[in-house]
Amino acid sequence: MKNTKILIAAALFFLVWLAVANVVPTLEIADVFGILMLTVFLFAFEVVGVDVAAVSILVLLGLINQFHGLFGFDKPLVASNELFRGFSGNAVMSIIAVMIIGAGLDKTGLMGKVAGFILKVAGRTEARVIPAISSTVGFISSFMQNVGAAALFLPVVARVSARPSCWCRWRSISRLAPVRIRRCSP
Repeated sequence: MKNTKILIAAALFFLVWLAVANVVPTLEIADVFGILMLTVFLFAFEVVGVDVAAVSILVLLGLINQFHGLFGFDKPLVASNELFRGFSGNAVMSIIAVMIIGAGLDKTGLMGKVAGFILKVAGRTEARVIPAISSTVGFISSFMQNVGAAALFLPVVARVSARPSCWCRWRSISRLAPVRIRRCSP
């Protein structure tokens, strides 16, 4: 059943790409749109892990860069020296740093204590847990970047959702976190 849905979605994404490829003025635009459609498909349907999908798209862009003549391009879509340039951005580096710090805090047990405190204060209902986590992240966001604060609280959300009597044992926590945490999936 799930594989059938993924195959139908893949066919629809491919048909959309074909429709757009016939109306765009250049081959480069059609290929970039196709890579974008592939990326959205891989992220949305989690055919492979999100990290594997991201690296696969980078490798695909690198291969197109190296063999651009075979694809009918006069020049590469992305220059070789700019392929991994996005990793050097301030936001990316801060997210990586905050995730490392968050993993360290999680290993020390501090994130478990924060999750316990949030559950103690907010209770175990969805209507109270979501505002408690959101306000805590909002408060921390006043001192650091928003994305970094969200990345720091991913272990807290995982801990809250993993509690045995938590409401999300039978519901998805898609409203609590931007990622799907498999422990709580029904």
